[in-house]
Order: sequence, then structure tokens, then C-alpha cells
Amino acid sequence: METLKFTLRILKKRPLRSLLTILQVGLGVWIVALILSLNFQAAGSLEGVHSTFGETLAKISVSRTEEIPGGGQVVSSISNLRYDDLVKLLQGEHIDQAFIFQELWMQRIIVEGLTYSVQTAAETTAHYGEAMGLELVEGHFFTQADEEQKNRVVLISDVVAAQLFPGQSALGKTINLGDFGEGPMEFEIIGVYKPHSALLEFFISQAHLLFPLGTTRVWVSYDVFEPSYQYIYIKTQPGRLYEAVEEARVLLADRSVDDMEVNGEYVKDSNRFLSEQLRTVSLFLGAFAFIAVLVSAIGILSIMLVSVVERTREIGLRQALGASKRSIVAQILNESLVFSLAGSILGLLAAYFTSPTLLNAILAEVFYSRLADVGGLHPQAALLAAVVAVAMGQLFGLYPAWQAAKLPPVEALREG
Repeated sequence: METLKFTLRILKKRPLRSLLTILQVGLGVWIVALILSLNFQAAGSLEGVHSTFGETLAKISVSRTEEIPGGGQVVSSISNLRYDDLVKLLQGEHIDQAFIFQELWMQRIIVEGLTYSVQTAAETTAHYGEAMGLELVEGHFFTQADEEQKNRVVLISDVVAAQLFPGQSALGKTINLGDFGEGPMEFEIIGVYKPHSALLEFFISQAHLLFPLGTTRVWVSYDVFEPSYQYIYIKTQPGRLYEAVEEARVLLADRSVDDMEVNGEYVKDSNRFLSEQLRTVSLFLGAFAFIAVLVSAIGILSIMLVSVVERTREIGLRQALGASKRSIVAQILNESLVFSLAGSILGLLAAYFTSPTLLNAILAEVFYSRLADVGGLHPQAALLAAVVAVAMGQLFGLYPAWQAAKLPPVEALREG
């Protein structure tokens, strides 16, 4: 309590200087908390994706891997997989599900006379929903019968549903893809779902419209043309991912062409670039955070040095009355602690209110526009930022505290 009174006295005596010191500490804590939250939240999201899909999901393609000068690899693939290959793959002992996911970019839809553009849509097969653990908000996923009969049904994401049908159910409503010479292509909405994590973007796109395979391409005659696909995805038994890919190589061996063979791609490999980017950006921004904390600590050092000079007589009087050097040091360090804590509280409050927007903006700008919504201030980041600020404040408060403690009482009273 006595220390708090002394610190409040400094604040009243030098309000501008004290406020600037607290703001410096707050700025440092704010930056550190943001950067640590970015790292913890994004890394946690990536780890969550890897724990959910990393050991059970693979992408099968007919491809070859080539080394490039200067290091690195480039993968070339061709569209040589067929719909019938799904049945072949399910013969594998360790393969539970197989599905095709065909991306449709910038799909134009017409709803109630208004035209919209959906950036990502896809045609897929009936096992997609179960394999990806798709969470349905309402309705149901289409069946294999819908897929085989090319029924015009569609699932839309909750994001699209909220924009097209705010405050009402989307089930039973229709979307129109346009007129391609055979009348309007109208699809009935049978389900609304939450898209899978955007952190899977480099492995499988996050679609906002899901159609049964082949239902949007009216100009293709499946009687005379058999479509080919670049990828087939497999969901495997937990911990049997690599064995399942080996089974796929054997089952689809006849799809190999020239120097290209059946290979598997994995979630962890596809997100390795993102993980490396995250590490690089965290280190880069961490340097600025360190500078911010250092400047804050220097601010505490300067104000405590000035405080010691201004209170020379007071310190000398306390020593003359029997105060030990340890108590003098403790008093100065406690005052430094008050500045550190006040700045930490201010910085954490700023981080709490600004982190959701800023973290998503950094992810969208530095990594990919759709990699957002990782959350706000991470509790561990808040704790570490406050601990760093307090530790730096105590460290930089040691010198003025020691200077105060070694003042001879007589000289201190004379100078005062």
C-alpha cells in the first residue's frame, strides 16, 4: 500500500512522463500479445486440422515428382482417374471411404431474380460428407442414388444461406444456374452445412455449394464420354494412412501412364508451406515485439532514475532512520512493478478488443485471403506478454534501485 502511495505521488508530480511510460509498456505488451496469439492460434488450428485429418485423409493422383535446380520439388499430375475407381479403392483393407471432389470456380447462381457469384463451389460424391465430417445445420446430404440419377439437388454453406435467406430456412428453396438451352437449371436445396476448416485450403478447397457429381455439366454426354479426374480422396482407418496409399497404388496400377504413377499426397505435407510461412512471419514480427518491450523497459529505467534523483533526500532520511538497503531496493522495484502491471493491463485490454480483427487481417494479407477467423487473444499469449513486461520492468528497475540503495545517508540528506 505504501509503495502504491509513492507511485501515485510520482504520477501526480509527473503525470505526462508517467503516463507515457505506462503507454510504452502497454504498447509493448499489446504487440507481444498479438504476435504470440497469432502464433498460438494459427499453430493450434493447424494442429487441430492435422489431428483430425492428418492420419486418415490422403489425395490420390497419377503424378510424378521432379527435383528443381536450387532445391525443392515440383509435382506434375494428369487427369487419368475414373468414377469406377471409387469402387476399386473400397476393396482396400484399410480404406473406409473414397470420394471425388471437383472444383467449380466462380459459380453464378440466380435466386429470386437476383444474380450472385459464389467464389468456390464443387461437384462431389456421396461419401464426401461423412469422410470430411461435415457438420449439417439443417437438412441432409445427398445420397448415392441422387448421384447416380443426376438429381438436381444442392447443399449450401451456412454463410451462403445467411446471405440468401436471412432469418428463414433454406430447405426446399431453389437456386438457378441459368439457361443452357434446355430451360432453367434449377436445384433444390436439401441441406445447409458448415464448411470444413479453411486451413485445409491447400489440400482440398472450402466449397460453399455442393452438387452431386456431374449434375452441373449439361453439355457433357456421359453416354459417349467418360469423365476423367485429377484426384480421388480416400479416408482411411486411423493410423493406417500410408498402408492405404500403398493399397491404392496396387488397386489403381493400371492408371499409371509412361513415367507417371499412382501417388498419395498428405495433409501435413500440403500445409508445410503454410507452417513455414507462419514461423517466418512470427520471427519477423517477434523482432519488432522485442524492440517494443525493450523500449518500454528503457522508459521504466529512465523514470525510476529520475525518481531516485528527485527523492534523494527522502531516501537519505529513510536510511538515517534505519531503513536497510534491501528495503530501499524493494521499494524502487515495487514502484517499477506498479508501472509494469499498469502497462500490462492497458496492453492486454487493447489486445483483447483488437486481436480478432488484426489477427484475421494479418492472416488474410500475409498468407491467404480465406485463412481467417483463428480467434482472438490467446490466454497463454496474454500471460506470457504480461510476464515478459513485468520481468523486463524488474530487470531494468534493478539499476536505479541499486543506485538508490548505495547512497550514503549524509550525502543524500545534504544533496536533498
